[in-house]
Amino acid sequence: MLYCVQVLDWIIFVYFFVNKAKKKMCWVHIWIDFDVQMFELPCEYTHVVVKDIVGNQELEILDQQITKERISVDSNTFKGVIDEEKDAEHRGLNEDIDHHHAQTKKYEHPELEADWDSTSDQFQHNDFNAVLEYHDFTMVNFYANWCSHCRNFAPTWKEAEDRTDQMEFRDKNGAVVATKLLRVNCVDFGFVHLNLFYFTLFYFILYCYCQTTPKKKELCASIGIRAYPTVRLYKHDKSFTQYTGPREVQGIVNFITDFIHNEDTGKHEVVTHHSSLQEGCRVHGELLVRRVPGYFLLEADSKLDSLDPRMTNVSHRVNHLYIVGDRDAMRDYVKNTASKVTQDILKNVQPMKRANFITSKAHTAPQHYLNVIPTRFDDKVVVYQATVQSHIADVEITSVPQARFQYIFSPLSIHINTKGRPLYDFLTSVFAIIGGTYTFISLLDKFWDSVSVRLKKNIGKLDKPIKKLLIFFWLKI
Repeated sequence: MLYCVQVLDWIIFVYFFVNKAKKKMCWVHIWIDFDVQMFELPCEYTHVVVKDIVGNQELEILDQQITKERISVDSNTFKGVIDEEKDAEHRGLNEDIDHHHAQTKKYEHPELEADWDSTSDQFQHNDFNAVLEYHDFTMVNFYANWCSHCRNFAPTWKEAEDRTDQMEFRDKNGAVVATKLLRVNCVDFGFVHLNLFYFTLFYFILYCYCQTTPKKKELCASIGIRAYPTVRLYKHDKSFTQYTGPREVQGIVNFITDFIHNEDTGKHEVVTHHSSLQEGCRVHGELLVRRVPGYFLLEADSKLDSLDPRMTNVSHRVNHLYIVGDRDAMRDYVKNTASKVTQDILKNVQPMKRANFITSKAHTAPQHYLNVIPTRFDDKVVVYQATVQSHIADVEITSVPQARFQYIFSPLSIHINTKGRPLYDFLTSVFAIIGGTYTFISLLDKFWDSVSVRLKKNIGKLDKPIKKLLIFFWLKI
């Protein structure tokens, strides 16, 4: 048994010599390999940014390989939140149109045709669903007064409204359908956070006013409007597709015309009424940056839209996150060295593996702080062990939340050298086992002979009945 243990020990065992040295490191670049799932932040708003430790300057990303995959809250991969009865609904579309609107129907309810620009106009604006149900197709522009993109887009949208009011839209079978373009002011109808000036001056007045009209104020937030302007084309059943085309009159008109004409072909993705709240993004890849303290962000940003801070949720899951000096060496480490090192080292190389960080309140964001220690294996492979502290930080109400991963480098480095067992050490141990075994058996044999002789002499001095009994047991043994 001991011999077998020594053979296995010689074949598979590796000694580790750990040396902590205060030595200047020569690596000037690092690779950040990450895989993070943003549960409620769509890919179109998810951006990766690297900044210095102070946060004043954005660091240059020397090389990057980043992939974004749309996901849903309930699955790992996103296939679109498709209406399961879409085909049946499409087949019955003409019947619904005939049921709700005659081809020559004249609109008799001005309130259902009016824009939702203000809660103080002549209309009540109590039921947004009634507006959608009144039309076969309703294209809605959700905007905010403080949004510069919305102000630039407003003249174009107004012109598109005027033009489409004069047009006649027909479905696949040539039937006339009721189509309307509307706009909704999310400052008045959606708990949108005002800019700092208005927030500080009129907070009390707006708060009191919000208490008197709670149903109106909840509209934009309740249907998942998280950026401005957001343009959606709703069907009569309240399912919608989001318009992401050019913000031009002709582009909007062409989109509506094509969508209605080809509506039952599945050419445009149809999602449920609240599906925007169920879309997330898996971001994974590698970043090559300079080896200086800093942090990288998974932030919500858009060059064409203004995001609502209250509707931005950066809850996420870290599938893996580690820092390396050389990607090729790291792959070699994963294949060869990682199977031999201790579990403590493996845990510290990927300290955030499969960890979830969930925010339950608005204006909060997970932040992570990594203390990184360079580690060299056999003077070849360089990895970075890290200790991590995480917490949920409060964010200013006027700022969009960000998932932050901050890293600083330790002045110390760890050198780990692996060394197999020498042959002479193995042979010495084997011969020692053989010699020890031989010596032990020899001593045991001599001891047994001595005990046997002495026992036989003692038996000769005993009475006959006792002799017979002892001889019987002796023969049995």
